[in-house]
Amino acid sequence: MMKPYHVLVFLALPALGFSLPAQAQAPAGDTLSAGSPGSPQYGVDRNVTLPIGFGQQPAWRVTSALSTVAGADLEKSFTTNLANTLFGRLPGLSVQQNGGEPGNDSPGVLARGIGTFGPGRDVLIMVDGFEGTYEQLVPSEIETISLLKDASATAIYGLRGANGVLLVTTKRGSNGPLRVDFSTQQGFHQATRLPQFLGSYDYARLYNEGRINDGRAPLYTDADLEAYRTNSDPYFRPNVNWYKEVLKKTAPISNYNLNFRGGSSTVRYFAMLNAIRSNGIYKNVGDLEEESINSRYSRFNFRSNVDVNVTKRLTAALTLGGTVEDNANPAANSTSNFFNSLATLPPNAFPVYNEDGSFGGRGVMVNPLANLLQTGSYTSNGRVLQSNLRLTEQLDFLLPGLSVSAAASFNNFFRSYSNKTKTYASRFFTRNAAGVIDFTPFGQNTSLVGDESRSDQWRNNIFQGNLNYDRSFGAHDVSVLLLGNSSSYTNVNNVVNAANSLPYKYLGLSGRATYTYASRYIAEFSAGYMGSEAFPKQNRYGFFPAASVGWIASNEAFLKGSAVVTFLKLRASYGLTGNDQVGGTRFMFEQRFPFGPQYTFGTNNAQVFGIAEGTPATTDLRWESEKKLNLGLELTLAQRFDLGLDVFENNRYDILTTPSRTVPQFFGVALPLLNLGKVRNRGFEATVRYRSQPATEATAGGLRYSVEASGWYAQNKIVDNFEAIRVNTYQYTSGQPVGQPFGLEALGLFQNQAEIAASPRQTFAPVQPGDVKYKDQNGDGLIDGNDTRAIGNTSVPTLTVSLHPRVEFRGFDLDALFQGVTGRTAYFGGPVFHAFQNGGNGQIGPIALDRWTPETAASATYPRLSATDNLNNYRFSSFWQRDGSFVKLRSLELGYTLPGSLLQKVRVVDAGTAVVRLFVNGTNLFSLDHMEGYVDPEVSSGYPALRTISGGLRVQF
Repeated sequence: MMKPYHVLVFLALPALGFSLPAQAQAPAGDTLSAGSPGSPQYGVDRNVTLPIGFGQQPAWRVTSALSTVAGADLEKSFTTNLANTLFGRLPGLSVQQNGGEPGNDSPGVLARGIGTFGPGRDVLIMVDGFEGTYEQLVPSEIETISLLKDASATAIYGLRGANGVLLVTTKRGSNGPLRVDFSTQQGFHQATRLPQFLGSYDYARLYNEGRINDGRAPLYTDADLEAYRTNSDPYFRPNVNWYKEVLKKTAPISNYNLNFRGGSSTVRYFAMLNAIRSNGIYKNVGDLEEESINSRYSRFNFRSNVDVNVTKRLTAALTLGGTVEDNANPAANSTSNFFNSLATLPPNAFPVYNEDGSFGGRGVMVNPLANLLQTGSYTSNGRVLQSNLRLTEQLDFLLPGLSVSAAASFNNFFRSYSNKTKTYASRFFTRNAAGVIDFTPFGQNTSLVGDESRSDQWRNNIFQGNLNYDRSFGAHDVSVLLLGNSSSYTNVNNVVNAANSLPYKYLGLSGRATYTYASRYIAEFSAGYMGSEAFPKQNRYGFFPAASVGWIASNEAFLKGSAVVTFLKLRASYGLTGNDQVGGTRFMFEQRFPFGPQYTFGTNNAQVFGIAEGTPATTDLRWESEKKLNLGLELTLAQRFDLGLDVFENNRYDILTTPSRTVPQFFGVALPLLNLGKVRNRGFEATVRYRSQPATEATAGGLRYSVEASGWYAQNKIVDNFEAIRVNTYQYTSGQPVGQPFGLEALGLFQNQAEIAASPRQTFAPVQPGDVKYKDQNGDGLIDGNDTRAIGNTSVPTLTVSLHPRVEFRGFDLDALFQGVTGRTAYFGGPVFHAFQNGGNGQIGPIALDRWTPETAASATYPRLSATDNLNNYRFSSFWQRDGSFVKLRSLELGYTLPGSLLQKVRVVDAGTAVVRLFVNGTNLFSLDHMEGYVDPEVSSGYPALRTISGGLRVQF
């Protein structure tokens, strides 16, 4: 059995990517070290193989651009969605948080920024060599996750690799005794930030001010204001904080994991069971109302990966994983609608309960707590099964180093839904000046009605066959892969669109050949030839070649043996990749003749649908193509300092767009989509890391540390999108980044009537002192739609940085991950920032306290108030844009591993090899940003982002 300090592995290394010294992993079966379970080793093994797509290569031989992170690193973030553990972990991967609702918290994921203005920007996900889903997997079943970025790595994926490929590799067995690993983690999560709104007193007095500014009389009397201030009349002059009424401050989350790993020279196995449960932040209304339900999400994961040596030459690898999940929420409406009602309902609209115990309500203004209690429930049950079987036969008797394998994968997903709905009665009470009380009823109490007709299901069948050749001839190393691949994806119950219910199919042939001379010079050629039924017959197949070279300069005579430069590699790659996610209607290469307007015939006015020619077919439809260039450098100094650098340029063309520049709008038909668009995307990725000592000097229990900093930058530009000719050149989207916002350029606030008279006329609404002033871009004396121009940045950051320090000392270990982004713009819009916009009855936030008045004209940062939907001040403009940069502490973990001597005293089973570790963990702990505490910089509306604090125990024996 290996000593614990022998299996301390520097797991941070894969996060460097760029084919830097590869992640050196503990031998299978010894994934937990005694010194610091799951912690990094402070050394490097360049012979460790890296996943490179349909195969593996030693890290020193890799000439592609890739980044890798270990599953043990992902365990530092406690979340129900695996994708949310990737923030700042993989250089080149931008992860954008979209909310924290358990079971519905999928983030946006982009590889090297945005390469197209088309809709298809998704990274291709491959799980154990086959296309699949990964968000429901758990870190404890993950060996590594790798991001393939350049053409050399992605060309073999043919017309599907242009957006990058994320390779997920699950754990497998080992040749060694059984190792049992059990862990439990218990904690709670809470909203990082909730929108803040003013109470009824401030709401009423500022509403009065807005009405006066609009030339109308105040609505609220002094008696009203005093009652709001003192809360002396809670039923007729309520002051309700709706977020406080319906949301909990904290909600529990728990995780249990049990896995087994081991085997012999004949059979090797890895098995895992995992259970995770996370309650939502809604109040437990299911405890109060029988027909409602508490918000909860639970999931069970299982995995069984087995490798068997069937004969001396034949091996079989069975991979089986799956999940069963249950999700439940009160209220038969969507999360977005529910949180929108919280953000738009004034605090004085009505009380939660009236004096007689009935629900408060008022017309279209719904009672959020009553909605949770009295409108039913929405539940779903999902099941995922991912399975594949691979047989490999060694053909050394024909040619040494030759092998052949065949594999089949069957993946299935099914989710059923149960929607139980009902309505409830509410009352709005009024009291006149004489004290007479009256009420207006709204709605009625009905019985619960169930609907379980909806379900989602898809299945994916994949077949592969490949031929491998790997052999060394003295100073020459040759590796060849030839792969055939066929896949079929079917959306089983898509009855809405018959075209989409037909299977999506891919058929392709890929290959890679790598030659290495004297461990110094590396050359590789890869290519994919792939077809899809989504394109017309003449464009159904495409060829995607790529080439790369590498030079390991540190193995040259002038550097070999150097104590300073211990590793230096230069590499370059260039090639062609494709993207079949082109958007538009499926089979748009066929002409459609949809039903048109009705025609009336005969004396009885019988109506008959007509048939009209639809949008002209795109008969020459093609996929998007991208030429990728990548230059990389990897450097290690004194076995302690590592540097990785990659620069890239991607040129995407054949993006679908309408030919508005060449075909006028008066042509008379809707213009077809043609492959005319072009986008250029450039950037770099850099990582530096310092570790306290080389692997050869590892000492048990001593001080060890590492600090790793990474940064990646990507900036795109629309080269051509064939947009219509514009009078104002500053309104062209060509030459701008994809998604560039266009709006009015704000010049501040009007200070007086004389300034208004001397300025161009703003056509949106009559303006007054204190209104937003806009720039006349074309000099025509009017402010209108012709004055919009590019303002700010997109919401996707151009630069992402991460800082990852780690420390171990005498059984204690500390791991932190900071992530920061810049080059993005946030927008102060919606009810949190735009006062009284719900038909003049909306909420008002603290930001409005800095409004313009004659007394605050010199310092005001907010327009004058208006009690109506102001059509001038709340236009999309630079006035409401803010710097969207932020720095977040994504994860922090402090652990302590019990010494072996203590375990022997308490007679732990096999105390010589057992490991017991206690830890506390925090995820998404804080944010430093420019949002002034109003909202999270990534999640400004809907279900809020969550922070998680937990403690746990891990035992291995």
